[in-house]
Amino acid sequence: MTVIGAIGIGPFDTAWLAAALVLTTPILLAAIGELISERAGVLNVGLEGFMLAGAFFSYLVAWKAHNLAAGAAAGVAAGIVFAVIMGLLTIEAKADQIVSGVGINLAATGLTSYLFDQVFGNRAQIVVPTIGPLRIPLVSKIPDFGPALFNNDWTLYLGFLLIPIVWFLLYRTKWGLAVRGAGELPAAVDTAGVSVRRVRWMGVLSAGGLAGLGGANLAIVQVGIFHQEMTAGRGFLALVAVIFGRWRPLGVLGACLALGGADALQLRLADQNQVPTQVWGVLAAIAAALAIYYLARSRQGRQRPAALSLAGGVAASGVILAVLAPHIDLPDQLWRSLPFLLALVVLAGAITRAHMPSKLTIPYSRGES
Repeated sequence: MTVIGAIGIGPFDTAWLAAALVLTTPILLAAIGELISERAGVLNVGLEGFMLAGAFFSYLVAWKAHNLAAGAAAGVAAGIVFAVIMGLLTIEAKADQIVSGVGINLAATGLTSYLFDQVFGNRAQIVVPTIGPLRIPLVSKIPDFGPALFNNDWTLYLGFLLIPIVWFLLYRTKWGLAVRGAGELPAAVDTAGVSVRRVRWMGVLSAGGLAGLGGANLAIVQVGIFHQEMTAGRGFLALVAVIFGRWRPLGVLGACLALGGADALQLRLADQNQVPTQVWGVLAAIAAALAIYYLARSRQGRQRPAALSLAGGVAASGVILAVLAPHIDLPDQLWRSLPFLLALVVLAGAITRAHMPSKLTIPYSRGES
């Protein structure tokens, strides 16, 4: 089997791998915080607003203070401020979580657009220095893969490092038990003497801080500029990643990598006049893996015939297209929408209450049974 290296397999080379990791990072940071929040019972539809606020204020402070560390801290703080508003609405006032999140998104979009026009409206585009890569000694010199995997900024390393940390905290500590209990059996957590209100506040603030850092990654790590609504739906992709990952850290990581990889792929294919055969082959391999997974689950008594049939059909179609290599010219707009098309497929096929915290979106008042 050919190994992805300097030559690569069509569009799937080390340049695609490096881009996929970079594009995964802001989604992953936001999704990790959202995972904690949803496990505690609070759904943050306002994640997009948290990220947008983090992007703008990190850019503004980095420009004013000439300090990237201060900019990153400002991004985290901005996300937390908006998370406080979300917490006041949903935890204290017990407002509808979805409506509150939509309001947060609208408020963040309006505020950042207004402030950007006021501060930068009469100026030429200002580019701030970006946070440079942090090269890991020895392993960064591995041919082909070394630079792609081990020569990145610290926010990327932090995002991937948080996965095992959050897994350990959720499943091996009393804090994690309280978080999971707040989303499943809040009355039992209350009876045990743990404040459900405090646990949910920690979840919401975690989502705000990490989403704000994800926004800062977009502004002062990837491009060094800010433009209005630059998050471009990444907060919603993070929400999808939590659902696709079935509210588990490793699942969330896999979902974020899939979305980041699709985003990197659309950048590679936007200027091509036809779909490479390697894309059909990869699509067939992924669908075949899903078909095998659903088949194994059906033998355990968890039958999903519709999903199994769909995965099998996609796998067969991918094989046929890879062999025939038809000339299919797809418009640029379709390539740019690839991550969101993937998200729609995920929402259509992966939503199930079997893994969803049972008290997600449901307010809790002390003393309720």
